Amino acid sequence: MKSAVAVTYELDDAAEAARELAGSIIENLELEKNSVGILLCDADMDGASVTGNLRERLGVDIVGMTTLAALDSGGRREGAAVLTVLTAGDCAFLAAVSEPLGDDDHAEKIAGAYWMTQAALPDGDASRPALMFLFCPYGLSFSGDTYPHVLSQATGNVPIIGGVASDDYDYERARVFFSGTEYKDALVLLGVWGNVKPVFAMRHVTSRFAERIRRITEAEGNVVRKVGDETFVRYLEGFGLKTDVEDPLLAFTSYPMMLTREGDETPVMRHICGLNLSEGTGSFFGDVPTGALANICLVSKDDVRAACRESMKALLEQAGQYSTIFCISCCARATLLGPDADAEGRILSEMLPRGLTLAGAYCLGEICPTRYKNGKASNRFHNCSITFCMF
Repeated sequence: MKSAVAVTYELDDAAEAARELAGSIIENLELEKNSVGILLCDADMDGASVTGNLRERLGVDIVGMTTLAALDSGGRREGAAVLTVLTAGDCAFLAAVSEPLGDDDHAEKIAGAYWMTQAALPDGDASRPALMFLFCPYGLSFSGDTYPHVLSQATGNVPIIGGVASDDYDYERARVFFSGTEYKDALVLLGVWGNVKPVFAMRHVTSRFAERIRRITEAEGNVVRKVGDETFVRYLEGFGLKTDVEDPLLAFTSYPMMLTREGDETPVMRHICGLNLSEGTGSFFGDVPTGALANICLVSKDDVRAACRESMKALLEQAGQYSTIFCISCCARATLLGPDADAEGRILSEMLPRGLTLAGAYCLGEICPTRYKNGKASNRFHNCSITFCMF
């Protein structure tokens, strides 16, 4: 597989943005039998128009989502759009969009997007994809864990890389795209079949208040009622944290919860996205199962930089012939870096070997395997993590 990455800062004129992006791709990449594009763009861009225009100019499907910021080999891109085009003679790329996911049957609809790609395979081909990309809507009622859980069951644990669409924390403009149409309540899925052998790496931070590790004693889905013998709100206040805040997501950006779950080799991180002070409960982007061990972490800028470097190093140490790195980092990491917003971008740019392309985004939730072996992946939903797929 070959790839090329293009960037534009033209956010207002969709036709001009598409012209710039497509022109750069055509100049740097000869398209083979099968190709697809992935657009990661600022929420101010008319991504539907841009992806539709790119579809006409390049003749391939374009999928993607809005981001807080994008990444490429030059570092972090603010107020920009980054287009990656993948092309191969020995791979097939099949994309689909789910039905709207706002109803109770969202799991069936998530799986349905995958079965649409299966139905598009040539007659008699019942093979699984080697890799799936997910572009997920923000703000739905169910936990982010639903995406990898449902699709892992449907596919037999095909590895998944992806994220939840984001904006600049107004929570209103996050969207996903599929070749000329935008969606605020649907999943866009891209499957890759054929000669591709992906490898993965992910890291989260480990600084913590170790003296208050407690077991989750009462929770349902992504809502926690009790930790040990305290309400969740009381548990937070035991760290000296103020809970009467206007925006819990931003207020607790530096204080994610680390969960150690039975049967998982790698802990997962969870961001607080809401507090109910009268009931003493807390809600999260991902599931928090009863019985898991919990601890509130304190994340520093040094933690973010170290995790980025360690994860990229672990990725590059995996042998093989690769052309492309796809990276999803957490919006919280970008926020924590403050004035040094390009810290992760600089690290990735410095460490990127010659001949590899890189593209990525800052998202409100990351999806990546914690383990991938013998064709089967332990796909998980993460927060405050940086995740990589190389293929």
